[in-house]
Amino acid sequence: MKRLHGVASALVAGACAALALSSCATQPYATHSAPSDPPSGSQPAYLLAHCNLGEKWDQTRMLKVARYDAPDVDDSLLEIYGPVVANGSCTDADIIRWRELRRSTGESDLICRITYYEDDVSGLTYPIGCAVPVLVVTDASR
Repeated sequence: MKRLHGVASALVAGACAALALSSCATQPYATHSAPSDPPSGSQPAYLLAHCNLGEKWDQTRMLKVARYDAPDVDDSLLEIYGPVVANGSCTDADIIRWRELRRSTGESDLICRITYYEDDVSGLTYPIGCAVPVLVVTDASR
């Protein structure tokens, strides 16, 4: 009986592992949005624009430099939050990489990714400040 129980346990464990691994595989036509994600048509405007930070090759200086395109925000927000604003779609990694590149070429790395508050009661979305990701490396366990 113990042997049968052990075989059944191994079969169940193998089936669970196979199911877990198959759900991790990328399906060619699978959607990658979570059920709680709003449809793309209802996403806030500040998340629809592509990231305006990147890199390019400077032929004059013969080195890689940070690229900054005009942000997709109202000009009045530039007056409040400064002349260098990242689009809401820029990831933390995009901003950190852009800042490191700016520092390496001796340029200012000041940037603002505007933080918005979505008020569920009034249905309004408005800016409340800046968020700038910072890379922090510690020796703490993960």
